[in-house]
This record gives sequence, C-alpha cells and structure tokens, in this order.
Amino acid sequence: MKTKNFAFIMALTAAILALPRITFAQDERRYERREEWRRDSRQDRRRLEGSWYLNGERDKPCMIVSTHDGFEARNERGQTSRLVYDRYGSILARDWESGLRGEVRRQSIECANGTTWTRLASRR
Repeated sequence: MKTKNFAFIMALTAAILALPRITFAQDERRYERREEWRRDSRQDRRRLEGSWYLNGERDKPCMIVSTHDGFEARNERGQTSRLVYDRYGSILARDWESGLRGEVRRQSIECANGTTWTRLASRR
C-alpha cells in the first residue's frame, strides 16, 4: 500500500514540476509567432508605403501612408481611403466604390475596377 502511494506521489510531483516547462514552451511559441507577425508587419509597411502611379502615368501620382489605425491611400485626385491589408497580398480600400479590392504584386497593385497602381512611372 505504501509503495503504491509513494509511486502516485512521485508521479504527481513529477507532473507538477514539468508543468512550468510545458507552459513556458507554449508561451515561447506564442512570443515567436508574435515576433514573426511584427517582422511581417514591418515588411508590409515597406512594401506598401510610398509613391505609386495610376496605370504608371507620371502625372497621376498616388500615395500610401501608414497611420496609427493601419494604412491610408490617396488617389490621383487627392481622395483618401482607409486600407485593409492581409498577409496574402489582398487589400480593400474601404471608402472607394463601396470597398474596392485589389491584389498587391511585386511592383504593382491590381484593382478590381481595372486600374493598376505601379511603383514606377512610365518615361513619357
């Protein structure tokens, strides 16, 4: 009887001592994911922020800036819209055309309305 109780107490003690290690490992994985998200967020900022040109036309500059709420876009007419961006390269300009969607490519943003914003202006 004493042997069974002793074995049970030892197993319980081992489980209690192992619990903090398991918890810390889970916390560390959560932290790593958070850090990975932050790195991605910085890359997203660099990827989106800055000057763009409507259909590559030099005389139609556009702009994307980072704000405390996320991103904001300004089109060639000076109109602004809040942007929602996901990691998969899709954007949504909430305030234009009841939610204009687009796909971010390397040096362009292709919008559902047929327009494209490019990083470089044409040499015209």
